[in-house]
Amino acid sequence: MSSRVVLHVGLMKSGTSHLQTRLGGARESLAAAGLLFPGERWRDQVNAVSDALGRRQRAHGEFEGVWERMVAEIGRYAGTSVISMEFLAAPPVERLRRVAESLADSGARVEAVVTARDLGRTIPSMWQETLKNGRSWTWPDYLDGVRHRRGPGEAFWAEQDVVGIVDKWVSLLGVDAVTLVTLPRDAGDPERLWHRFCEAAGIPVEAAAPPASGNESLGAASAALLGRLNRAFEGEGSGLAWPDYSRHVKFGLAKTILAGHRGEEPAIGFKVPGWVRRLAAEHRTGLAASGIRVVGDLADLEPVGSTGVRPQRVSAQAQLEAAVHAIEELLRRNVRDDPEHQTEDV
Repeated sequence: MSSRVVLHVGLMKSGTSHLQTRLGGARESLAAAGLLFPGERWRDQVNAVSDALGRRQRAHGEFEGVWERMVAEIGRYAGTSVISMEFLAAPPVERLRRVAESLADSGARVEAVVTARDLGRTIPSMWQETLKNGRSWTWPDYLDGVRHRRGPGEAFWAEQDVVGIVDKWVSLLGVDAVTLVTLPRDAGDPERLWHRFCEAAGIPVEAAAPPASGNESLGAASAALLGRLNRAFEGEGSGLAWPDYSRHVKFGLAKTILAGHRGEEPAIGFKVPGWVRRLAAEHRTGLAASGIRVVGDLADLEPVGSTGVRPQRVSAQAQLEAAVHAIEELLRRNVRDDPEHQTEDV
């Protein structure tokens, strides 16, 4: 019987990909330390949590019964199990209750660890994430939606209302079973997040080595280019089904080729407006009043701006250079992967 389950609850863009990659690549060393990261791969956790929440609109593989099988795997384990999935943040408490209660029924103590990042860095990162997932909101439209909680702002706040998300998990598990981990304001030492997460989850720091790479962000020109590409796909008869878009655009282009060009172009610039600072102050007040444990410092949630180019001011020349880079790399990969490609003349 499992004695303890730690649910890592996003939030999105709060270092989750780094933590998931690190945990998923260290199953053997985690097991040696008395920890289980269930499933054979992280995708198993995605499918299992999606099954539990009824989230199947973009299914990858079989879903039926996968949550029950993961609960059974956890139930057979006598140590601490860790599930890391951002989908555990946005749903209403009624849907999250199934997750909490089915794990508790296995005899485990269930805890939630919520990771959070300041809004100054989160808002541009979340805009990029919508682009990687096929949406085409311009930066001004996205920012306006976030400010007024409409359009793209509705989804943003479902996934980033840290006080509301903490409150949901406190109502399910109790205040003593919820911990907030803040992302350090200084991104210069990526190990600080790992150390904080380990402290919150009860994981030995040395149990998992740093991953080779993470979920890299896009430069300003690549983000503008991807938005234009998505708008082109919105034309009549030109759309891509999600599985094709995910494979060829999200992962084949955005997360690899365009992200790899980040060092060659300016970053997205964001001067934090007053309304964002006011919201962040309200969040810090609400979190302080919640009584939950905090690993890090609520001051880390003071918004951090970024220097660079505002997306609406990216030049056509910069987008062209990003496009040429993408075409060149795609051609190289096509030639490399072509089974009929020969290295010698015949």
